[in-house]
Amino acid sequence: MGLKILPAKFRTRLFYSTLLAGSMICPVMAAEDALVDAAIVSYEPVYFEKFSPVTLLDMLQRIPGVPEVLNNNRRGGNQRGFGGGGDQILIDGKRLAGKSNNINDALSRISADQVAKIELIRGATSGLDVQSQGLVINILLVEGGSKSSTFWKAMGEYTFGHKFLPQFLISHSGSAGNLGYTISAETKNDNGYRPRHEIFYDNNDVETGTRDVEHEFKFKGYKFTTNLNYAFENGSELRINGLYEPNGFDYHETRAEYGDDPDNVIWDQDRNNSRWEVGGDFSTDLGALGRFKTLFVVNRNSEDTEIDRTRDYIDPLFIYANEFTNEVNSEKILRSSTIITLWGEQSIELGGEAAITTFEKTFESYSRDIEADPLDLESLDNVDIKENRYEVFAIYNYNISPELLLQSSLTTEFSKIIADNIFQDGTFDRRDTAFTYFKPRVDLRYDYTDVDQIRGTIEKKVSQLRFDTFVTSYDAQNDQYSAGNTDLRPTQTWEFTLAYEHRLPNDTGSLEGKAYYHYRKDHQTRIDFTDYYDYDGNPVSVDEFFALPPDMALRDTIDFTPSQGNIDHAYIYGVDLKSNLRMGFVGVPEAVLSLGYRFEKRRSMDQFTQMMRNFSRHSNNVFNVNFRHDVTKWGFAYGFDVEAKSNWATYDINYYQPQSPAAAIKAFAEYNLKSGIKMRIDLLEITGKEGHTTTFRYVDHIRFDELNVREERENKRPRAVQISLQGNF
Repeated sequence: MGLKILPAKFRTRLFYSTLLAGSMICPVMAAEDALVDAAIVSYEPVYFEKFSPVTLLDMLQRIPGVPEVLNNNRRGGNQRGFGGGGDQILIDGKRLAGKSNNINDALSRISADQVAKIELIRGATSGLDVQSQGLVINILLVEGGSKSSTFWKAMGEYTFGHKFLPQFLISHSGSAGNLGYTISAETKNDNGYRPRHEIFYDNNDVETGTRDVEHEFKFKGYKFTTNLNYAFENGSELRINGLYEPNGFDYHETRAEYGDDPDNVIWDQDRNNSRWEVGGDFSTDLGALGRFKTLFVVNRNSEDTEIDRTRDYIDPLFIYANEFTNEVNSEKILRSSTIITLWGEQSIELGGEAAITTFEKTFESYSRDIEADPLDLESLDNVDIKENRYEVFAIYNYNISPELLLQSSLTTEFSKIIADNIFQDGTFDRRDTAFTYFKPRVDLRYDYTDVDQIRGTIEKKVSQLRFDTFVTSYDAQNDQYSAGNTDLRPTQTWEFTLAYEHRLPNDTGSLEGKAYYHYRKDHQTRIDFTDYYDYDGNPVSVDEFFALPPDMALRDTIDFTPSQGNIDHAYIYGVDLKSNLRMGFVGVPEAVLSLGYRFEKRRSMDQFTQMMRNFSRHSNNVFNVNFRHDVTKWGFAYGFDVEAKSNWATYDINYYQPQSPAAAIKAFAEYNLKSGIKMRIDLLEITGKEGHTTTFRYVDHIRFDELNVREERENKRPRAVQISLQGNF
């Protein structure tokens, strides 16, 4: 009798049902110290004693669902001001006053004995420093603790085929009276390479050549941070933090071609940047006028890049092109508000935010055909931008009942952008634009049992403009210029979200599902900036041009130009499923398995083909698996993380580039050598692959559908090993 296999959808249901049933039947000893109510799960120090944590980050990694939030924080985001959404991390109910100064770095510098409690807050909650429809992690530190501690970390990374490079971090925390402080210094080193092999085919699918690319990079930097906090006798609190980070990058890339008409190229890039930031917040009680808080950030980032492109490996070897880029940007933000308690379970926060952003960038490109010629200026773009943005906001919280919370807000934004294109003779072309946006938000949280929660959110958002897209740049992957556009507008998005979460008994984990729909206006994508003409030189639209009879002579007079621009609309919809499960039902109560699946469609009109497509570089399906097992009796832990994405593609005026990404797999093992000292080994890029890319390059414009060449590219990502020692004293 043959073995019958259930269909995939039933196997998935059976798997989750088994996990759920097992978790409900088998209470987990490791979770007995977690304190649970309908919206908040609290973890006190006794919960973590068996894990012997060294830092606050060690503690957070033991809580189901939190490692995913930490990973998302590392990825960063396109944040506009200090509006909060999604998952958030707070310290004593307040966000870190900084944008460059990363919260994850601060978590790794706080010793475990400074933590009084960790709260996991799900959904909208009044009294916190953020609005969030996701998970809020609120870390409460020990009050009045006078103990000083020093955290140190020595780490090295070895990329296979390259040398081992050390890195060091030292951080000291202490207090003097009402003043608490943390200072830290870090050295960073990294190197590696990204090899790839390419095969070229002509439009008749005949192989014409191959190319081997070896991309090597070296990085060295330093990072200095400080955090100060002062508690006044009247209950007021002041916190200041600072960051200074100089970095240097060197890139060396060789492109060796074989076959028909080979072109061997060497690219060398030298890039140096430096950034600093100072941020802070102050809060005080105004009595009947409520609780006043203010927050500020001032930062500056500068970067210089020089690229030399050399042709041929043998004589005559000469630089045929070079590029120079200089960029300086800065930001100043001030946000103040007052929280007033109204009658009953109601409160309102009234305030405003002001932000001034400046951006200066110059791009110069020089080239020549033969060594005897001078390097002539080929492209010059110089942009000077200033944005002034002001917001007034009101946030209303109403605890309708112990189970039902309503949070609503209205933010009105006024912004003005002045963008100057400065020409070589000193003249300039100015864009002076003003925007006004109304950004409402409504959050509803309903705890219909102690372990079941429904959350709904409706919100309008406005994106932060990426000013570097205002300036011409060089696309190294496709060996072509990318024109800048100073007429870009922020993208406006209406977001509709409905989420359900179920917490399993005895803190054995949680199951969560979320469905959402986003409607975008002024969506940013690649668009056709070409000036089209007919046979008589009369301007015509793009559709009129492509309706003309094919004529190569006419096409030769057209400068086909793509750039980043705005289109009327786009939309996103999807479903996000997550589960975090302690493995007590299989006899491993100290192990946690996290599973995630996201299905998401991002659709817009391709401006070159007039077809509906996914956004560039977007995968419809993403799978995540995270596993961690703490063997506390041995002071040992191990685990792995897997992320797999479905195929995605990029599009432009003259190419279409689908890619099959490889799964990203990493693993770790760590061991507590003695009290306060831990050794850890991380294995990175275990597959050694990045994926396969096919590029279809077309003559002039993809709409002509005249294939010029097809490229098959195999991308590799060499394996690496990180070894670290860390401790406190």
